[in-house]
Amino acid sequence: MFFFAHLGLGLGLAWLVAWKLPVSFDYRLVLFGTLLPDIIDKPLGYVLGLEGRIWAHTLVFLFVILALSFAPRLWSLRFVAFGVGTHYLVDRLWESPRILLYPAFGWSFNPVAFDTERWVYTLLNDPLVQAGEIVGLMILIVFAWHYRLGSWKALGEFARHGTLPAVVRNQP
Repeated sequence: MFFFAHLGLGLGLAWLVAWKLPVSFDYRLVLFGTLLPDIIDKPLGYVLGLEGRIWAHTLVFLFVILALSFAPRLWSLRFVAFGVGTHYLVDRLWESPRILLYPAFGWSFNPVAFDTERWVYTLLNDPLVQAGEIVGLMILIVFAWHYRLGSWKALGEFARHGTLPAVVRNQP
């Protein structure tokens, strides 16, 4: 899991969509969705001795969330699904059709244990991963600055209620 890339890029895409459409996003649910596949699959894969991308990294998982979101009381799951979709983009899952299109290529996943050394090596040596982390962190900072989430009070209100402080523009 590359934390800042998932959070920042997912939030940035949601912010862009919310800016272009008359839709009010619950950014908390989008942020949760950006991490949800790893929250589920990493520990589950570790316990089962499987790779870190299993069921929650499949289109089946995304479609289940989307299908549930059509229940009247569960419509907000669409924000979670949006975040999950951005997670798939950041993970470049189109390069792993066996996982993304599960179970089209079989019902099993690779028995590969989580390799901490490989994860750290990728973080320190892969320029695409490093760029994703840097850009993601920058988006998070700009979002917090734009909505004045720099105080603990404003951040707490956002975390509890999903409310963003009103942005007041300086007028000439």
